Amino acid sequence: MGMTSRIIATLMTFLLWFPAQNVRASDTMLMFVGEDLEVLSIASRREEAAWSAPAIADVITRERFENKGAVTLSQALADQPGFYMNQTEKGTVPYLRGIQNSTLFLFDTVPMGSGIRKSDNMIDYETSLAPVKRIEIVRGTGSVLWGPDAFAGVVNAVPLSGRDFQGLETGLLITSEDSPGEAYVNWGGRSSNWTGFVSVSGRRADKADDPYNVVHFWEDIDLKAPLASRYGRGKPDDSHFVNLYASAGYSDWLTFSAKVADNKNAYTVSDWEGIYSWEEQAVNRSAQYKVEAARRFSPDNGIRFTGYYSQTRQDLSFVDKTFNVDETSWFGEVIYDHSFFNSSGLVTVGTSIKHDDFQGVPVWETFLPDYFTPDNEFSVPDVNQINTDNSLKSFFGQYRHDIEPIEVWAGIRYDNHKAYEDRASYNVGFAWDLGQFKFKSLYGTAYRSPFARQIDETDGDSLEQIRNFNVQISWKNQDTKAAVTLFQNKISNHVMEDRYAGAGLSTANSQTIEGMELEMSHQFFGSLSISGNLTLLDNNGPRETYFYHDYNHYDDQGNLVEKHYQALEYAYDTGPTTMGNIQAKWQMTDHLTLAPELRYFSRRKLYYPVSDETRICPEAWIMDINLNIKDILPFDLTLFVNNLFDHEYLSPGLYSITRASGLSAGIHFSYQW
Repeated sequence: MGMTSRIIATLMTFLLWFPAQNVRASDTMLMFVGEDLEVLSIASRREEAAWSAPAIADVITRERFENKGAVTLSQALADQPGFYMNQTEKGTVPYLRGIQNSTLFLFDTVPMGSGIRKSDNMIDYETSLAPVKRIEIVRGTGSVLWGPDAFAGVVNAVPLSGRDFQGLETGLLITSEDSPGEAYVNWGGRSSNWTGFVSVSGRRADKADDPYNVVHFWEDIDLKAPLASRYGRGKPDDSHFVNLYASAGYSDWLTFSAKVADNKNAYTVSDWEGIYSWEEQAVNRSAQYKVEAARRFSPDNGIRFTGYYSQTRQDLSFVDKTFNVDETSWFGEVIYDHSFFNSSGLVTVGTSIKHDDFQGVPVWETFLPDYFTPDNEFSVPDVNQINTDNSLKSFFGQYRHDIEPIEVWAGIRYDNHKAYEDRASYNVGFAWDLGQFKFKSLYGTAYRSPFARQIDETDGDSLEQIRNFNVQISWKNQDTKAAVTLFQNKISNHVMEDRYAGAGLSTANSQTIEGMELEMSHQFFGSLSISGNLTLLDNNGPRETYFYHDYNHYDDQGNLVEKHYQALEYAYDTGPTTMGNIQAKWQMTDHLTLAPELRYFSRRKLYYPVSDETRICPEAWIMDINLNIKDILPFDLTLFVNNLFDHEYLSPGLYSITRASGLSAGIHFSYQW
């Protein structure tokens, strides 16, 4: 069935599902199930409901992600419209609306992960949800307010503060998947005008990774270890993840915060045929420090300042070779907003400066798994470590005007780069409030800064661009909420990041991705609510061409004469083209809540990057069940069972097809002192 037919059929089902009654909703009612915590700030840099925000937006409250047993950002986002979380041996590769590694992930509005290695998102155990109050989501471009890399969407994890949480809470999570599990402590308090919050969490994971057989390879960067010592048997080290977050605030105008992490992720990977396997490790030590200040001159206008400094040290190991990578970033921003015409108009203007410095980033010139075979006695992979930096000055503004029942907005941003080309992003949109219906239409552009291999090969001169168009109609009454969103992403100068450690860089091309997101929720009676969503994707674009460096020509004196490349073509990878889920929340008693969830995604592909071969991962059905017990025992208790159906479904891995985590169970204790 084609994309158009699927959309028509689904829309017909959606329209027939609507109740016939016409109940006008309150203007203050939020669109999705939840309480007043379902507000977000990333759509217009001020708190507002997702229903009224100038964006396709949603909020995952702490109650929602705790009910489903999510302890990482990737788990919390796995059932959201448009998102697909591809589980690899190393961690999660996120897709949003068919675009891989395209979301700007923020923690307390500070970018997470690497600014030059887009696949290092830090959305698994590297970032604990223990201190998180809510998760804000915008699907679609966000560059006008958030700059480059707010490409297909923005996700912001908002931490708790002393205003939200007072007292002491301890928690312990034990799972069968990786023992011994995770523990955390949250403390919050307030005194007079001061508030404070501290969260410490730690996880030690004894992963059930397969043993590996390549135990020794490098003597140094240019010399391979003797063949006789190459093979053996080993097991990956235990992984650990330690996170500290602390904040202190004075009144409503000054906040200091800090986030420190020490993480080690060790895992086994294998080549395409599963013959040779080896250990890789990513050790991250990071720290970020942030200050925020705000001053309201009057109810109609005010100014805000945000500044932060972040530093990350990564030790990336492949078998027995380690590359040391350093990233530092500092940022300052001033925003002024002013309301006009009895608060019908709102202008937001700002300027920012940001500097990034990257040292020792590895760029693979040849394909790593090719070198582990016994017939390779002398050669080692070609790998460079690059150093680069960039300074960015930005000027932006956005204006919103409400002419009931219609609101319109427009924004523009100019980014002045030191190392890359200068670019301007913009957005326009309008919303029409029809009582229980709301119609939104948005158009925006965004750019993505280059990753390491682009800089090494092309100097990052041409930035990848996206033009995003959205149309959404949403509907609500006291018990029912629903929305249909149609979108189109037109990507130009698209270049695929090399996730295969030396497979090559795809040539620049253009892609068009169209899709639909359908969301529904209904409160059947006081104790039972059911919600779900469905995403359909269709790609219309050329095949991508890779130039794989397979061998070199040398002269008689051993001098390099020519590097030989093989051209390979593959279809653009959108991930699954169909994704959906259905969730229930059954309040069995005042103390017992049962929360089952069923997720589905269609087949996915993995391309062998050095030859003309493709493998298919079949569709998967994933069933999770959570039982929450509160106010019976001295502590709160959650029991959960994950992946009841496809116990070991196949998933695209780093270099080969891998098996996802099988059937697992666990228990979560929490106690408030």
